[in-house]
Parts: sequence; C-alpha cells; structure tokens
Amino acid sequence: MRVRVFLHLLASLLKLLAVLLLIPGAVAAYYTETRSVMAFALTSLLTLVTGIALMRLGSDEEIGPKEGFALVALGWLASAFFGALPYFFLGTNMVDSLFESMSAFTTTGSSILTELNAQGYWIINSTMADRSLIHLLELRLSTLTGNSSIIHSDSPQTYFGLLFWRSFAQWLGGMGIILLFIAILPRLGVAGRQLYRAEVPGPDKDALTPRIKQTARVLWWVYILLTVAEIVLLCLAGMPLYDSMCNTFATMATGGFSPQGLSIAAYHSWIIDVIVTLFMFLAGANFALHYRMLTSDRTALFKDTEFRFYTLIILASTAIIVLWGGLEGDLSHKMRLAGFQVVSIMTTTGFATADFDRWSAAAKFTLLLLMIVGACASSTGGAIKVARILLILKSGYRELLHSLHPKAVFPVRLAGVPIKDEVLRSSNVFVSLYLIIFAVAALLLAIISYGDPQMNIETIISAVATTLGNAGPGLGKVGPALSFADIHPAGKMLLFLCMWIGRLEIFTALVLFVPDFWKK
Repeated sequence: MRVRVFLHLLASLLKLLAVLLLIPGAVAAYYTETRSVMAFALTSLLTLVTGIALMRLGSDEEIGPKEGFALVALGWLASAFFGALPYFFLGTNMVDSLFESMSAFTTTGSSILTELNAQGYWIINSTMADRSLIHLLELRLSTLTGNSSIIHSDSPQTYFGLLFWRSFAQWLGGMGIILLFIAILPRLGVAGRQLYRAEVPGPDKDALTPRIKQTARVLWWVYILLTVAEIVLLCLAGMPLYDSMCNTFATMATGGFSPQGLSIAAYHSWIIDVIVTLFMFLAGANFALHYRMLTSDRTALFKDTEFRFYTLIILASTAIIVLWGGLEGDLSHKMRLAGFQVVSIMTTTGFATADFDRWSAAAKFTLLLLMIVGACASSTGGAIKVARILLILKSGYRELLHSLHPKAVFPVRLAGVPIKDEVLRSSNVFVSLYLIIFAVAALLLAIISYGDPQMNIETIISAVATTLGNAGPGLGKVGPALSFADIHPAGKMLLFLCMWIGRLEIFTALVLFVPDFWKK
C-alpha cells in the first residue's frame, strides 16, 4: 500500500469531519451550553489541524484497491476517534467515549449512558463534568477574565448538543460517511469505485448510474428526502422538533439512539410508534429500490425477491411473538408492541417501546435471530443481510437437487437473474467468517467477564450479536432497560471492534491483517 496516497485521502476525510462537527456545536450554542460549544470547537479544530498535517505528508495520486480499503477501514476508526473527543472533553473516560462514538458511527445504538434528567433526557453526571478538560478551561478562563458566571453550578446537565451529535453521527454513518466523501469530493474518478465497493453493504455492489459519484449523490438525496419526510410527520404527530430530528436521524440510519432514556416509549403515542415503524421498515430496505420507485418503477420494491422475503420474516416473527411472546393486553396492543420491536431489531435499529427482556424465551430467541439476520442489502441496516440468507437457502436447495441429479446444472437465481458463482462464494465465506468471529468474540467476552455473576450466557451472546450486527440493545445485563456501562473496559473495547468489523462487513476490516496488503 502507498501510505502517502492513503494519508492524502484520510486528510480530506478529516477536514470534512471537522466541518460537520460544527453542526452539533451550533446546536449547543442554541441551547447556550458553554461547555459543549467549547468541546465541539476544540474537537473541530484538532480534527482540522490533523487533516492539514496529514495533507502535507500525503501525495495526491490515483488510488488503487489497497488505498481504498485502507481509507474505508481506517477512516471509520479515525472518525470514531475524533467523534469521541466531545464526550471525552465533557468528562467521559476515553474507553466509554470511544464505545459511544463507534456505536454512533456504526449505527449500533448500544450506549454507556445511564442517568436521566427530570424530563427523561440523557445527561452527563456532575462528577464527570467537574473533572472534564472543558471545566478546567472554564476555570482558567474565569481566572483570567474575573468572570465567575462562566462556571455553571447547575450540574448535572442535559447536553443537548452532545445528544444531537450522537444521533447526527448515526445519520452520517447510516448511509456512510465514506459515501458522503465520494459524493462531494472532486476528482476521485475511478478511485471512487474502489471506495464504493469497500463501503456499500451487501453482496450486490452494482452502481445505480455509470458514474460512482452520481450514484453516491443519488443515494444521499433519497436518504435526505426520507429524513425530511419523517421529521415533518413526527412534528405533526406532536413530537418536539429537537426530538423529531434526533429520532429521525437514528431511524433512517437504523441506529436507535434517542435523546429520551425510555426511547420511543417515552412519547406514549401510537401514531409516533406507527410513523417510526414505517420509516424503520423503509430504511431496512434496499435504497436502490427506493430510487427506482421514485424515478421509474413504482412497484420496484414489491417485485424484489429480497424485499418480499424481508417482509415475510417480519410478519412471521411478529406472529410468533404475538402468540407465544407472553405479552399482556388485547390483540391490537400485542400486535403494536410486537410489530414495532420486530421491525426495530430486524432492521438493527434498536428502538424500544417495551422492555422485551421481560418477554418469553420464544420471543427473546426470535429477536436474537433477527439481530443476526439483519436487514436488506444496500440498506442502512447491519448484520448478515436478508440477501445472503436467501442465497444460502437457494444454494442449499441446489445441493439437494444435485444429490438427486448429479449431472444436471441448476443455476441459483435471485429475482429471476442467475447469480455468479463468485457472489455465491463471497456470501458463503462471509457468513462463515461472521459466525466464527461471533463465536470467538463471545468466548473472549466470557473470559474477560469471568467472576461477574451478571454476565451470564444470555447477556454475553446477545452483547456480541447486537454489536457485531450493529443492532443496539441486547438481553440480560445489556437489555433495553439497561446499558453497556458496567461491562469491563476490556470487554467494551472488544465490542468496539465487533461494531467496527460488523459495519465494514468483515472483509474490509480483516484485509488489513493480510501481510500482502502492506506490500507495495
């Protein structure tokens, strides 16, 4: 790999991130949060300075596959690191800051926050804030200026700017910060195709248009259009604008971070539940199909085999939980709770309207399977993806036919189109590696958690499943009513890596560990 070419690309990405960090800073300024404004300003400045320094070390040349893979894999790590600085500057320790930041950018939605204010919003507790770098800067500034009003005494505080950043980072990560980079950076040319193939999730990575930059812009415009539509509908349903924006960012990214500690359940509105369910469902579908529906074929979604199978899994899972989930209330209430939670977990969003950890074993096992299956290819969802599950089922059926007719040729088809053997091989290898990584990570977490009676097998398996699949809350100690705060720091860093590997769909991350990757 040509390191200088990679550094030039990474520098451009960091400069873009430095500009984006000013947006939550502006939100913090609107809410007159002095500490948050300083935190985001300092983070933006450090990100920009790092980008400028790397730009001087880099070289503006045509990139190849290696540089493309490196930018996507290490670019996500760099984004998570610099995205963690506002948390750190406001008093959160570095491990928790990195965990929360990676959870946001990878649209996982697993959180370490535990405290709420009287209105149910997440807060930073006073001991954290008083130890923070920003607090020390305020003390120094007040000493120099003689203005004691700079120091706030009303901790703990609700940092609206920081909560906005959590959701906004999810929104950026949903469609992909690298895809945004492709859409707006000039002169990428052929290099953009390398980045696109490394970034876009799912087995099918065909572009919508001949030009990759145009494809990236099309996907982002569809994403923005659906985002605006949901914000408007949630506001009309009575949700405050700030909450509407944060929850919409998390919905469209299938991320699940809500400013409210009780998630969507905090709003006590069936209309809001329906709106969020609808947009989670749409976000879990293939965005290329949304584009075709908007431009050429109004029935594109319904003609797609993967989308129909995706819908069938949701309906079947909802029926199982309604019948055997142990839910209370009448049939309509059960269907509302089960339907919302199934869509939320299937799309790897992670919102909650109930504590599903209290449901029956059948319901919890169903949700655990959905965490592993995930949403459609080329959606903002995570995990294995419905398309790969379909390909495995069809490949298995073909093998059964081969056992009956050894000399016959049976091509695997999806939506009537023959699937290339290289796609089938890639999907089979992906699922195999996914399950191996899942098993190894679960074993390592069990070893790290040795001696902690709360870290039972249910908690360990669901913690790895939900982070590797970027799904959000798990079961047991990491259930929807709790958080990941009490997991051992080494365990958090292990799950940090699971989120990163899962978002990059394994290959883009693991290729960095192949010795040939670093050879020129």
